[in-house]
Amino acid sequence: MLYCSKCGAKLDEEAKFCPTCGVPVGPPEAEPERRRERRPISTLAIVLIALLVIVAVIVAIAALAFLPVYTVGPVTRQMSVPSKSGVNTLNLDLTADVAEINIAFENLTGELQSPSIILNASATARVGVFGSTESLERFMPDWQNTTEYFFVSNSNVLTVTVRQDVDTIHWPRYYSLNVTFDIRIDPSMNTSLNVETSTGGIVLDTQAGVVLNSLSLEATTGGVEANLVEDVVVAGDFSVKTTTGGVKLSWDNVIATNDVLVDATTTTGGVDVDVTQDEGPLGKVTLRAEVVTGGVNFAIDIQGDVGAKIESSVTTGGIDIVKKVGFSGPEALLQSSNYPASSNFDVSLKITTGGIDVDAKHTP
Repeated sequence: MLYCSKCGAKLDEEAKFCPTCGVPVGPPEAEPERRRERRPISTLAIVLIALLVIVAVIVAIAALAFLPVYTVGPVTRQMSVPSKSGVNTLNLDLTADVAEINIAFENLTGELQSPSIILNASATARVGVFGSTESLERFMPDWQNTTEYFFVSNSNVLTVTVRQDVDTIHWPRYYSLNVTFDIRIDPSMNTSLNVETSTGGIVLDTQAGVVLNSLSLEATTGGVEANLVEDVVVAGDFSVKTTTGGVKLSWDNVIATNDVLVDATTTTGGVDVDVTQDEGPLGKVTLRAEVVTGGVNFAIDIQGDVGAKIESSVTTGGIDIVKKVGFSGPEALLQSSNYPASSNFDVSLKITTGGIDVDAKHTP
């Protein structure tokens, strides 16, 4: 039996309407579901998401390619130039892009073929997945081409030229890069040195009896140090300089057979000069220490008939006379009590921005 859903009256099975209230017979129509409206994703959001994905991929690749994951090297090379009868003068011309250069004088007569000069190069680095020992070979100097390095005997002169040209595309792949040139020269050779490195440092160590006809040591970024010990003979001008870094010059009873000019300069950094002279022979030594921004530390200890004049100039900064014994005059112009003497140092200290410290002593 069917009943009206509204009034409850009995209905015939075939009835389409309630005879009492007229309501249609049948189940009530379900209300249509309301669909949630979806907001369209903006073009800007899509672009940003794509960029973030690309950046994440690039970072991941760069991390794998360039982060230091292992060590390569050492890669080494050696060059040895044998001595030749009648040759007693050496001209070394070395230019490097990135290297720590150590130069020392050492008796090489016990070496194979009794060389006049030995050059050793080595390189190590931390690299990423794209680095390799083969790539590290790029940092080795190219001295295999005889027209580039080999000596030419002209009278009694041996000329050695070495070049290191580094492809800068490969340089950033390396971390903790360490390239070293160790140069040993027989002290029997009267030597002229012209050594440059763009990134790195230069250290020169001498021994008694070494003759330096000329000397030029220069680094663009790094330090330069020259140690001239007792009885080293200086026969010509020399300079030690850097653009960004420090310069150190040690002069200990050096024999100057001629009047010589000594330059110790840097653009940004410091210059330290330490002079000791208690005997000759000594010509006139003109010594200039110049800095644009940084400091100059100058110490001189002279005795007997060796005199000195020290002129100091500062644009912005000050001059500090740490010690003055046997010297007189104002801070900017000090003279030893015996100046001018038979042997003299004429010293010029100049700085644009920074300070100058002077330690001067003369003992009669």
